[in-house]
Amino acid sequence: MNFTKNLAVHVLGYAMLGMFATPSFAATTTFDFANLASKPTDFRPSEVLNQGYFGCSGRDLCSSNISQGLFGGDLQYTAGGISVSATGFYNAGSGYNLVTVVQDHEGAYSAANQIGAGLGVYHKTNDNSDDNITHGERLVLTFNQDVNLQGLLLRSEGHNTNFDNKTFLFNGVSTGLIGNLTNINTVGRTFSFEFGGARPDQFYLGGVVVSAVPEPETYAMMLLGLGALSLFARRRRAVRLA
Repeated sequence: MNFTKNLAVHVLGYAMLGMFATPSFAATTTFDFANLASKPTDFRPSEVLNQGYFGCSGRDLCSSNISQGLFGGDLQYTAGGISVSATGFYNAGSGYNLVTVVQDHEGAYSAANQIGAGLGVYHKTNDNSDDNITHGERLVLTFNQDVNLQGLLLRSEGHNTNFDNKTFLFNGVSTGLIGNLTNINTVGRTFSFEFGGARPDQFYLGGVVVSAVPEPETYAMMLLGLGALSLFARRRRAVRLA
């Protein structure tokens, strides 16, 4: 009986671990980069203004102080226990160089009406009109852990979804530009968004929908818990038969 009691305690422990572990990778998290409307509910970088990022071009936010002609840096965000950094690159024909990421402000932001901008790229000195992702530009998201990228929110130059069947490059593959791309289900830590494809057009990355992928240790713990449950059931059955 002592064996049965001890095993029951261990099984309960594994079950509790499973209860706490499952939501952390099953639930979805939205990084709503388009939500920058000068309101308390804005989705802003997790860094400190004028240290990790800078105000630029009105109410936009930049990864570097472009008013001083500086390019590079990144914008970092945290949501749902997941962190991501956004970096910008520009290819002038001789390879990609690190440039500036911008989170574009939209006072009329509305998630329900798909109004807003999001993340873009700056690569020109003294020219802040080119704030979306256009010719030669690439935006890269790097997460702090493996995630399942489930969906994308994309916005056009007009801060809406008027793309007219145009394309962009998602991880190097020509992909249709539409307001909400769902059921992508691509697992990884790094994802790229670039001007290009069969019918390229400029765009903003308005947001991403992700869920965390469990580490191998979590899988091992769950399997161990299932094994303990099976052993416990067999032991109970053997005791009853005796």
